[in-house]
Amino acid sequence: MKLTLSRKNYFFLFLFSLLFFTWGNQWLPVTDPVESNYALTAQEMVRSGNWISPQIYGIFWYDKPIMVYWMISLSYVLFGMTDFAVRFPAALCGAASVTLVCWYVRRIVKNDRIALWSAVMLATMLEYWVISHAVITDSLLFLFTVPTLFSAYIGLYENSRRHMTAAYGAAALACLTKGPVGLVLPGLLLLLWCGVMRSPRWIPRCFPWQGILLFLVLSLPWYGTMYAVHGMPFVEEFLGLHNFVRATSSEHPEQDVWYFYLLLLPISFLPWTGVVFREMAVRFKSRDPFFLFLMVWCWGTVFFYTVMATKYVTYTYITLAPAAVLGALSLCRLTEGTEPRRRETVLLTVPAVLMMAVWTAATFRFPDGNWEFFYAIAAYTVFRLLWWLRKGSLIQTARLTALSAAAISVCLIAEGFPSFMHLRSSVDMAPVFLSKPGLHYFYKDYETSYTYYTGETAVRLLPTAFSMTQSSQPEDRSPLWNEKYVMPSVSDSEWIQTAHVSAPVYLYVSRGNEKLFECWSYRSLFVKTDQFTDGSIYQMVKNE
Repeated sequence: MKLTLSRKNYFFLFLFSLLFFTWGNQWLPVTDPVESNYALTAQEMVRSGNWISPQIYGIFWYDKPIMVYWMISLSYVLFGMTDFAVRFPAALCGAASVTLVCWYVRRIVKNDRIALWSAVMLATMLEYWVISHAVITDSLLFLFTVPTLFSAYIGLYENSRRHMTAAYGAAALACLTKGPVGLVLPGLLLLLWCGVMRSPRWIPRCFPWQGILLFLVLSLPWYGTMYAVHGMPFVEEFLGLHNFVRATSSEHPEQDVWYFYLLLLPISFLPWTGVVFREMAVRFKSRDPFFLFLMVWCWGTVFFYTVMATKYVTYTYITLAPAAVLGALSLCRLTEGTEPRRRETVLLTVPAVLMMAVWTAATFRFPDGNWEFFYAIAAYTVFRLLWWLRKGSLIQTARLTALSAAAISVCLIAEGFPSFMHLRSSVDMAPVFLSKPGLHYFYKDYETSYTYYTGETAVRLLPTAFSMTQSSQPEDRSPLWNEKYVMPSVSDSEWIQTAHVSAPVYLYVSRGNEKLFECWSYRSLFVKTDQFTDGSIYQMVKNE
């Protein structure tokens, strides 16, 4: 097939993707407990002028490497410290990754349709759309993992030292984003692929001195500077707590089940789940190098994070790249002929209708939204999907699935997502709490978005005394995880000794902690002054 995609086409693909992922970001508040940490750390980076050592609450913090903070900080400089600015890097990375996947797939398979459908499927996959709006490191890691693995594939398969060197450069940026996993995981996947291909002669190609040198040149300056400035505390907290402990001790024991990612992947791939898994099943015994590479990338990543103790929804995010390519390969092969494909069309129709039904049910949680346009799109989409299913038109179904997924996403950003995210943010409570003259405390769980929106650092009050012993449940996770909380904290036994100072005392209790609060030994000292959807403000009543 003659290649027709030009630089102009890639530019418009990037621009359209960027508009798609930035639409409505100004309406999405920063949420707790994850997004606010990155947003506040970058905020402090800009205000302090220290662009080397991340800090939060004025304390040096080694949770993640520097890249995500640089990106958000630069966005603050360009757009101001706004909710749009803090989400712009994720949208930018999402658009760039879509464009890169399109370019690499065309470069490898020499087929424009497969390349474009890979980009379309990736951009409209459920998890990809969500993460491309989120203030976390995964969109950046995805952006650097794509060239790491695709360039390494070209470098090994075509014996291209230039591409292998580029892969090492991208891996260095990944290590500046997420740490050692940016090199370790791609390296393991590539070695596994070499083994699957039974090509031991490729293994020496994995270690070009030019690539290793580029990796060191890009990654060592920041890591070396951090060690020179902060010494062993940096090594112990970053490599110890946030890497080794994360791998060996679960931060969320309730999620530590072996099938966690097996349940997650079908949801993450929506609405393209059917064609993705069809390609995996139909070509399971194929010895095609690129197919095996995509399978190793996808399932090798799943296995890697399955054996890790800590499990997060976003850890297997990079599997969406090979999944999108597999889905595109399946779709383009099935639509080469003109005969009806009713049975295959079901693979697109069922996941798309299921996703529409779930989103429609979710709208009833937010009855104040203007959902008429959403319902119209959902109804039309379901009707047309069933119509094309009857006709057996797979390509029409695929086009409608992509367009409806994009349209539904726009509606959700305009109506549902802002309301949902307000429930997980202090944006509504913060100005009210700040206006209360006196000392401000958070009961049990600190909401960092409060500091992000107000600039004030309150105190986390840790309850230990209860009138009902069954109300306080011991944590199953390792106490080592408590070291990640660096905000000012005080136990209730320490707090009560100084609670009767002259300044008024205000306490914020989130909705999730209300039952525990009612069993707290000092509950009778407080009266409710303000109530919000996600929690309440209490004032301490002092005896004169």
